[in-house]
Amino acid sequence: GSPLRIGFSQTGITHPWRVEMIRSAQAEVARHPNVELIITDGNVDIRKQNNDIDDLLAQEVDAVVMSPVESAGLAPAALKVMAAGKPLVLLDRDVEVGKTVFIGQSNVTMAKGVGDVLVEMLGGAGNVVELTGLIGSSPAIDRQRGMNEALAAAPEITVVATGDAEWIRDPAVELMDDFLVAHPEIDAVFSHAEESSWGAQFAIARAGRCGDTILQFTHDASNAGFQSVKDGLFAADGNYSPFLGDVGVRAALMALQGMEIPDLEDYEFEGKLYRLPDLPVVTADNVDEWLGKGWGDFAPPENPCSQ
Repeated sequence: GSPLRIGFSQTGITHPWRVEMIRSAQAEVARHPNVELIITDGNVDIRKQNNDIDDLLAQEVDAVVMSPVESAGLAPAALKVMAAGKPLVLLDRDVEVGKTVFIGQSNVTMAKGVGDVLVEMLGGAGNVVELTGLIGSSPAIDRQRGMNEALAAAPEITVVATGDAEWIRDPAVELMDDFLVAHPEIDAVFSHAEESSWGAQFAIARAGRCGDTILQFTHDASNAGFQSVKDGLFAADGNYSPFLGDVGVRAALMALQGMEIPDLEDYEFEGKLYRLPDLPVVTADNVDEWLGKGWGDFAPPENPCSQ
């Protein structure tokens, strides 16, 4: 018959984590000669991604896999796909409205795990600054929630500042510059993304604050990030796999064939949840087991504090 066409609406395709997600989807599609993947780049822009979904529907794709920029902003797009009667598979970031299935790891559990290490390493007291992922995206909301759950056990740890570093490096440098000026005593940075941690470390070195030994707690599990744990730049790295594009494509194909996707559960939002397994937080204690088992083939930046 005619090939099945799956639209893959990605948040944006500049971040290396997102590129790995697309690669894993392409690898799965390559196993099915009758399946075609149409990839769109949302440019991390709500309007652009909503337009991408309109375009995919106009091209009459059979199913849509989407990793939405932001939860509320992409609800209209999700509603359109569902109204068109197409399977809608959401990856990594969720919307509250209906969908066939949301596939993701628990960001709350992961961030609480990183936060627990922070509490332990600070001895239950100290000043923390938080660099979030893109405000309004479900992983940023959940990573903050996980951090707060961990810190609830340590009332003497104070989050003295928080800012939106958007998962990337440059905004983190600027935010950290400001935090360092405003706060003479910072014990740790809790960052939602490795890229932002590397940015924060650059700001720390530039401000002449390497001697403060500000600890870096982060998330995203790249091979470069694991190397930064090994090198002592990161105290802990939340283990978050981008290899879910293949799972998303398989779920879309199963839905198109009328097959039941196994292990689905009801959850707080509309539609069903397929929960990916939690992975251990990577610290100095277990980093040797994880080196090379992350994603990406880029090297970490030099630690500016060990020059």
